[in-house]
Amino acid sequence: MKYILILLCFCSCSKNSYEKFSYTKSNNPWITAYKDNVFFACLKESYKNDSIYELIEQKDALNPYDGLSLKALNETRKMGQNIVKNMPKPKMCENCKEGENYYMSNCLHYYASRELDSIAKSAYKEHLKNE
Repeated sequence: MKYILILLCFCSCSKNSYEKFSYTKSNNPWITAYKDNVFFACLKESYKNDSIYELIEQKDALNPYDGLSLKALNETRKMGQNIVKNMPKPKMCENCKEGENYYMSNCLHYYASRELDSIAKSAYKEHLKNE
Protein backbone atom coordinates (compact mmCIF):
# COMPACT_ATOMS: atom_id res chain seq x y z
CA MET A 1 0.00 0.00 0.00
CA LYS A 2 2.87 2.30 0.86
CA TYR A 3 4.41 1.80 -2.59
CA ILE A 4 1.12 2.50 -4.31
CA LEU A 5 0.79 5.82 -2.48
CA ILE A 6 4.36 6.77 -3.41
CA LEU A 7 3.69 5.82 -7.02
CA LEU A 8 0.47 7.87 -7.08
CA CYS A 9 2.26 10.88 -5.62
CA PHE A 10 5.04 10.54 -8.17
CA CYS A 11 2.63 10.22 -11.09
CA SER A 12 0.55 13.18 -9.99
CA CYS A 13 3.66 15.38 -9.84
CA SER A 14 4.90 14.48 -13.29
CA LYS A 15 4.31 16.93 -16.12
CA ASN A 16 3.31 16.30 -19.69
CA SER A 17 6.45 16.90 -21.77
CA TYR A 18 4.54 17.94 -24.89
CA GLU A 19 3.17 21.43 -25.29
CA LYS A 20 -0.41 21.83 -26.35
CA PHE A 21 -0.84 22.83 -29.99
CA SER A 22 -1.58 26.48 -30.60
CA TYR A 23 -2.82 28.01 -33.85
CA THR A 24 -1.20 31.36 -33.13
CA LYS A 25 1.96 30.56 -31.16
CA SER A 26 5.27 29.88 -32.87
CA ASN A 27 8.74 29.86 -31.35
CA ASN A 28 10.05 31.72 -34.38
CA PRO A 29 7.48 32.90 -36.96
CA TRP A 30 10.19 33.55 -39.58
CA ILE A 31 11.49 29.97 -39.45
CA THR A 32 7.95 28.58 -39.42
CA ALA A 33 7.04 30.68 -42.47
CA TYR A 34 10.22 29.56 -44.26
CA LYS A 35 9.41 25.89 -43.65
CA ASP A 36 5.74 26.43 -44.55
CA ASN A 37 6.72 27.98 -47.87
CA VAL A 38 8.97 25.01 -48.68
CA PHE A 39 6.02 22.72 -47.94
CA PHE A 40 3.64 24.80 -50.07
CA ALA A 41 6.14 24.94 -52.93
CA CYS A 42 6.57 21.17 -52.74
CA LEU A 43 2.81 20.64 -52.93
CA LYS A 44 2.42 23.18 -55.72
CA GLU A 45 5.16 21.49 -57.76
CA SER A 46 3.64 18.07 -57.06
CA TYR A 47 0.22 19.10 -58.34
CA LYS A 48 1.59 21.47 -60.97
CA ASN A 49 -0.99 21.25 -63.73
CA ASP A 50 -3.86 20.09 -61.59
CA SER A 51 -6.81 22.09 -60.35
CA ILE A 52 -6.40 20.73 -56.81
CA TYR A 53 -3.78 23.31 -55.85
CA GLU A 54 -5.86 26.08 -57.41
CA LEU A 55 -8.75 25.00 -55.17
CA ILE A 56 -6.45 25.05 -52.14
CA GLU A 57 -5.30 28.59 -52.98
CA GLN A 58 -8.94 29.74 -53.25
CA LYS A 59 -9.77 28.62 -49.70
CA ASP A 60 -6.44 28.66 -47.84
CA ALA A 61 -4.66 31.82 -46.69
CA LEU A 62 -1.47 29.71 -46.49
CA ASN A 63 0.91 31.32 -43.94
CA PRO A 64 -0.10 34.44 -41.97
CA TYR A 65 3.50 35.68 -41.59
CA ASP A 66 4.75 37.89 -44.43
CA GLY A 67 8.25 38.75 -43.18
CA LEU A 68 10.18 36.64 -45.68
CA SER A 69 12.29 38.48 -48.22
CA LEU A 70 12.01 37.83 -51.95
CA LYS A 71 15.35 36.02 -51.76
CA ALA A 72 14.04 33.70 -49.03
CA LEU A 73 10.80 33.10 -50.95
CA ASN A 74 12.77 32.18 -54.08
CA GLU A 75 14.95 29.81 -52.03
CA THR A 76 11.90 28.08 -50.60
CA ARG A 77 10.32 27.71 -54.05
CA LYS A 78 13.49 26.16 -55.45
CA MET A 79 13.73 23.79 -52.51
CA GLY A 80 10.13 22.66 -52.98
CA GLN A 81 10.74 22.10 -56.69
CA ASN A 82 13.92 20.13 -55.98
CA ILE A 83 12.17 17.89 -53.47
CA VAL A 84 9.67 16.85 -56.13
CA LYS A 85 12.27 16.63 -58.89
CA ASN A 86 14.48 14.33 -56.79
CA MET A 87 11.64 12.27 -55.34
CA PRO A 88 12.21 8.56 -55.99
CA LYS A 89 9.59 6.50 -57.76
CA PRO A 90 7.18 4.79 -55.36
CA LYS A 91 8.41 1.34 -54.34
CA MET A 92 5.34 -0.13 -52.72
CA CYS A 93 2.68 1.04 -55.12
CA GLU A 94 1.67 -1.85 -57.36
CA ASN A 95 -1.39 -0.12 -58.81
CA CYS A 96 0.20 3.30 -59.25
CA LYS A 97 -0.24 4.95 -62.61
CA GLU A 98 2.41 6.98 -64.41
CA GLY A 99 3.07 10.20 -62.52
CA GLU A 100 1.62 8.97 -59.22
CA ASN A 101 3.81 9.23 -56.17
CA TYR A 102 3.63 9.81 -52.43
CA TYR A 103 3.76 13.56 -52.95
CA MET A 104 1.92 14.80 -49.89
CA SER A 105 3.62 12.45 -47.44
CA ASN A 106 7.09 13.17 -48.86
CA CYS A 107 6.48 16.93 -48.67
CA LEU A 108 5.21 16.57 -45.11
CA HIS A 109 8.12 14.36 -44.05
CA TYR A 110 10.58 16.87 -45.47
CA TYR A 111 8.78 19.67 -43.62
CA ALA A 112 9.31 17.78 -40.35
CA SER A 113 12.92 16.84 -41.11
CA ARG A 114 15.99 17.97 -39.22
CA GLU A 115 17.51 18.87 -42.57
CA LEU A 116 14.89 21.54 -43.23
CA ASP A 117 15.11 22.73 -39.61
CA SER A 118 18.84 23.25 -40.06
CA ILE A 119 18.44 25.00 -43.41
CA ALA A 120 15.71 27.29 -42.04
CA LYS A 121 17.79 28.22 -38.97
CA SER A 122 20.78 28.97 -41.18
CA ALA A 123 18.63 31.11 -43.49
CA TYR A 124 17.25 32.95 -40.45
CA LYS A 125 20.77 33.77 -39.23
CA GLU A 126 21.56 35.10 -42.71
CA HIS A 127 18.34 37.14 -42.61
CA LEU A 128 19.36 38.70 -39.29
CA LYS A 129 22.78 39.65 -40.67
CA ASN A 130 21.21 41.41 -43.65
CA GLU A 131 18.55 43.22 -41.65
